[in-house]
Amino acid sequence: MPFLIAAAFLCAGLYLLLARPHALWLLIGAELLLNAPAPLLLVAGTPEAVTGILVLLFFALLEAGAAVFLFFHWHHVSGKLSLEHLWAE
Repeated sequence: MPFLIAAAFLCAGLYLLLARPHALWLLIGAELLLNAPAPLLLVAGTPEAVTGILVLLFFALLEAGAAVFLFFHWHHVSGKLSLEHLWAE
């Protein structure tokens, strides 16, 4: 079952990353890809796996914080978050 959850996270992250032009959907897809191995690490239950989950969550928080800051600044400057308008400006 944890393998199916990890595979679902991976597939959903790839879909959001490749199919959505909106910047926030890209962020959500990247977070899903980053957190896909977490259910497999939980099943392992070793101290190394728990440490790996904590490191994974730490980097996910760093990525989300930096991306939200950059997206907020980009929205403040351009007035839109759609990546379709990125090359037109």
